[in-house]
Amino acid sequence: MLHSHYRSKHMRVTKKGIGLLGLMMAALLVCVSLPTWSPGARAATTPTSFGLAMQGITAYNEGWIYVYGGKGGMVGGVRGTDCAGLLYSYYSDCGVSGCAGGATSQVRQNTVFSGPVSLGLPRIHGLALTNSEPGGYSHIGIYIGNNESCDNSMEGVNMVRASVQERHWDGWHVFDIGTMYPKDGWYEFDGRMVHYTNYEYDIDTEIDGYFIGSDGFAYLEDGTPAPIDNELLSNVWVSATEVAGYLESQGWTGSDDPNDIPFDYNATVSASNVNLRSEPNTSSSVVGLLSNGTKLQAGSPVEGEPVTAHGNSYHMWYPVTTVTGLEGYVSEAYVELHLSAPEVTSDGETVTMTAAGSSDDIYYTVDYTDPGLDENGDLTISTTPYVSPVAQVSCTYKAAVIKNGLMGPVTTATVMSNGMIFTDFTYKAWFADKVDRAVEMGVLNGIGNGKFDPYGSITRAQFVIVLANLSGEDLSSYSFGEDIPGFSDVSNSAYYAKHLAWAVANGVVSSGDKFNPNQELPREQMCSMMDRYLTNVLGVTDIDVSQVDKFSDDNKISGYAKEAVYRMRALGIVSGNGNNSFDPKGTSERCAASVVAVLFHDNAIVPNT
Repeated sequence: MLHSHYRSKHMRVTKKGIGLLGLMMAALLVCVSLPTWSPGARAATTPTSFGLAMQGITAYNEGWIYVYGGKGGMVGGVRGTDCAGLLYSYYSDCGVSGCAGGATSQVRQNTVFSGPVSLGLPRIHGLALTNSEPGGYSHIGIYIGNNESCDNSMEGVNMVRASVQERHWDGWHVFDIGTMYPKDGWYEFDGRMVHYTNYEYDIDTEIDGYFIGSDGFAYLEDGTPAPIDNELLSNVWVSATEVAGYLESQGWTGSDDPNDIPFDYNATVSASNVNLRSEPNTSSSVVGLLSNGTKLQAGSPVEGEPVTAHGNSYHMWYPVTTVTGLEGYVSEAYVELHLSAPEVTSDGETVTMTAAGSSDDIYYTVDYTDPGLDENGDLTISTTPYVSPVAQVSCTYKAAVIKNGLMGPVTTATVMSNGMIFTDFTYKAWFADKVDRAVEMGVLNGIGNGKFDPYGSITRAQFVIVLANLSGEDLSSYSFGEDIPGFSDVSNSAYYAKHLAWAVANGVVSSGDKFNPNQELPREQMCSMMDRYLTNVLGVTDIDVSQVDKFSDDNKISGYAKEAVYRMRALGIVSGNGNNSFDPKGTSERCAASVVAVLFHDNAIVPNT
């Protein structure tokens, strides 16, 4: 449904009969009695909108043929044009230059006002009509009144006279190049009387004793066409610019771009000349022809006849409504959805959700299920509409835009207690609360782009950062030099250099030739680093491990790390990998490192500081 602002602006035109316009059969032509075409210069004659409309009617009646690039020359005894050449031939016949080029050139160079057909047509004979495509126009024709047009279509079809809807015109234009337009009074068009009031022809009214029908023509009381009354004919003609000013004053848009029309859409057509079908199959009738970029209100897709496109087979069809109000089905092969995934943000106290152009249609869950619709098209029981910021953190939100029965991509956002958000795990993961604590304490952070990478391996350098951060010490004064020996594979400019210098200075890491900072950290080395922290930073040396149960793979633990592993077990910081095994040479994932860091803080650092 069109926006009410546009409905009210154009109510006068709609009420008076857009779609009721008649075939104009009697008119004054300033470029009168179109001559037989012949090459060569002609004396200039003032072109009129009536004359342009009559050029289309004459070409149809005489059976002009389609010739690509043709501009009205004789071909086998009949004139030949292409679509733009039909308009060119009229101005050429009038001896007026400037109408050369294709449809796009003609519209951009020669028109002074435009509008989308979806909002109606002004009742003006001789408007140019177009089919749009990205970057220009694919076809052009002439409006002859009464909701009819004439155009030279294509080879094998030639001239066509049909309704505006049948020809799928989507834009109209006021031609200039010196074209004159009727304003007020009686005029002759195609041999019949028509009456204009304020730049548009009248319908369904009585003027000067004549009844004017819905087709715009004058009739006598007995219903026969009124004869031409030369004494009544007006000689008032105005410029295209004046007509454009009138149309603007009446609220017409001035643009034929369908994107300028307010329309609540959630999809667009992704190809040119796409058939809008009455049913989800290619054998059903064509409701309309859609151009690339046409906006659609799309509903939930249904299964239909398979369509092969782009080397793939597509089985689903979207029920759609266009900006013009047409309804039908389009194969999913030619539909691009425009439902953006919501963005979830948090300040640590509340959670905010936004989506481009669709913030009013966001729905979410906090029970780890996807928001959505059930088989009846109703919201599933756990789906909640987003209305305002939600006061709940330390949980996982799943959010999506649901519009016109269609759901867009789901955003998964696990919100930490400090407002940081990760999208690669949910809060029901076994490690989630510990990651939350680690992030809140500033011990670990994400890797960027909303990712924590919980299952990625932690490196030796990264775990040194964890321990340095746990100390809470100001690291700005630490650097490798005379007092703190460095490593051949670590520079003072490395992102972890100050953390590693702190670790060496405090005996958490032994100095040596190389540190291998990017090596994945074995589990026994992790325990060894924490044990050195316990001993050298906290001064704890009295933990008895004699009664601690041995791991089933105790024989695989390196000698230097054995006591460290069991001291960490005694403190409840490590517990093994199941079946009482420790896997000492296995590497630690970032999620496990987060758990270990939080337990080390709670069970070792806090009790000993």
